[in-house]
Amino acid sequence: MKLSRIVIKVKDYRKSFEFYKDILGLKLSSSWQRKDSWGALFSAGNAIVEIIWFPDGDDSLDCGYVMERKKVRIDFEVHDIDILHKRFSDTGLDIADIPHDVPWGFRIFTIKDPDGIPITLAQPLE
Repeated sequence: MKLSRIVIKVKDYRKSFEFYKDILGLKLSSSWQRKDSWGALFSAGNAIVEIIWFPDGDDSLDCGYVMERKKVRIDFEVHDIDILHKRFSDTGLDIADIPHDVPWGFRIFTIKDPDGIPITLAQPLE
C-alpha cells in the first residue's frame, strides 16, 4: 500500500492555489475550473496534493473526504529546513514555531495553509 493523494476541500481556491504553488513550491500537474468545481493537482514526491473548491458551497456534492482540521497534519520532507524557514519568514508567512530537533530524528517547523491545516516541514537529522 502507498499513499497516492491527499484531497483538501478549500474555502478560498485562489489563496490555496497560491499557497501550494508559490509558497510551498509544489509543481502544478493540472487544474480545472468547471461550473461545479475548481481544482488543482500538485506533485508532492510520489503523491498528489489536490485542492478543490465548490462554488455552490459545501452541500454541492457529498464529499466524504472533508478533513477535520484539528485531526489532520500534512508533513513534507525537505532538503534544507533552515533555508526554507528563512524564505517563509521573509514572505511574512505565519510560522507556528522555529526549526527544532525532535527525538524521532528530524529537524522540523510548522506553518498553516489558508484553511488552517498544519503543514510540518521536516529534514532528517544526519
